[in-house]
Amino acid sequence: MEPILRVKNISKVFPGVKALTDVSIDFYPGEVHALVGENGAGKSTLIKIISGVYTPTEGTVEYEGKEVSFANPGRAIDAGIAVIHQELSIAKDLTVAENVWLGREIRNSLGILDKAKMNRDTQDILDFMNVNLKATTKAGLLNAAQQQMIEIAKVISKNAKVVIMDEPTSSLSEHEIDALFKQVRILREKNVAIIYITHRMKELTDICERVTVLRDGCKVDTMMVADVTEHQIVNSMVGREMGDYYNKHKHTRGQEMLRVEHLTRKGVFEDISFTAYAGEILGFSGLVGAGRTEVMEAIFGATPIDSGKIFLRGEEVKLDNPAAAIRKNLGLVTEDRRRTGLLLAKNIVENTSLPSLPLHAGKFGFVNNAWERKVTKEYMDKLRVKAPNMYTILSTLSGGNQQKVILGKWLAADSNILILDEPTRGIDVNARSEFYTLMHEFVSNGGSIIMISSEMPEIIGVADRVLVMREGRISGELGEGEINEQSLIRLASITTDEPAA
Repeated sequence: MEPILRVKNISKVFPGVKALTDVSIDFYPGEVHALVGENGAGKSTLIKIISGVYTPTEGTVEYEGKEVSFANPGRAIDAGIAVIHQELSIAKDLTVAENVWLGREIRNSLGILDKAKMNRDTQDILDFMNVNLKATTKAGLLNAAQQQMIEIAKVISKNAKVVIMDEPTSSLSEHEIDALFKQVRILREKNVAIIYITHRMKELTDICERVTVLRDGCKVDTMMVADVTEHQIVNSMVGREMGDYYNKHKHTRGQEMLRVEHLTRKGVFEDISFTAYAGEILGFSGLVGAGRTEVMEAIFGATPIDSGKIFLRGEEVKLDNPAAAIRKNLGLVTEDRRRTGLLLAKNIVENTSLPSLPLHAGKFGFVNNAWERKVTKEYMDKLRVKAPNMYTILSTLSGGNQQKVILGKWLAADSNILILDEPTRGIDVNARSEFYTLMHEFVSNGGSIIMISSEMPEIIGVADRVLVMREGRISGELGEGEINEQSLIRLASITTDEPAA
């Protein structure tokens, strides 16, 4: 069988950075081909070359046996190459159907927009995907997982011959991942070539036939997934032997740090009570949409509560806004880094120092530039942020490196309570290992971490204790020795009026 897509001896040079060096890969019809590597390995650059965003410095792209050079992504889409990006590109003021057909709107014989047909065709796709969405719903009313499903529906509507999926499951629940994988298998049966980028090693064995590893812009190897172990793939990615990257520690619980009692926001979450301690990683598990993020945003003062109490180190506090929470040494790594976590038009220094500026102001309140540079360098080094320098604009960094900057800004702010909402989303295995080590150091030094994660292996591998949420309520708690996949699924799936045990 001939490959439908072939990249040959591709190199790409940016000012001061060689992103790709002599990369050659063949992609075949009816195959899911994984592309893995650390952040900055060159994966995003390669798919941008394939899809017409970048032109290679050297090398060629062949599609259906012919050399091609797409002037822009629109030309690539017209040819049958579609991309599902990690970062959503949803027009929130438009409906689901209008997003699916944006730029390709269906018109009748008179040239008038045929919204009825767009709605019907979109609903057929959503129903086919087994997704509980209405074509006429405004996209801005949907959560991140539901918006990701719109992106998948777009690709299905285009009848593409090559589909590139860049971290497509990063915002999805287990049910939605199953729905996505069903679509991937159907596309595969229709002889579509799928390039699948992921940091989740389990997904390789679930859905992929072959895997290509990139490291530092170079191709390391292409392997049959069935012939290698996850351990071997991870070692190829990082270039050295890695053990258990969760690096789980036994922590010693200290004093009470945060306690909430009967926290309620009507229609969102109800009667939330829990305590987080120093020297502990408290995990929050549950399905996407269970209310975990909303609870943490309320604790941080980003959204109001209707009733309930919040205590920090035994003292009742009123956190009416995030500034009040920051003054109490509380930090929040948000789920949506681009919308609420970063100033994308600013540089690494400005983002890293932002929460801490009032604490480190110079004479007369001016910014302490020397401290800014020192702390930024410290956390760029600790988190291995890949960037030309500390004055690099955030929008130019990869998603994983953007996430690292968010982590660094709260560590730099001397937070002693950290709320981490999906903190390793979009971060490669090596960076995860380093971050888990930092988490263990943080709690070992008396800090308290509350971690929301939709990845059960992460919850099992990192958390000392886990609270599971279901439909806006806490459905159960798991202590040491009780945290396993079966218990997490059971507690996430029971209805709120069923007993948790």
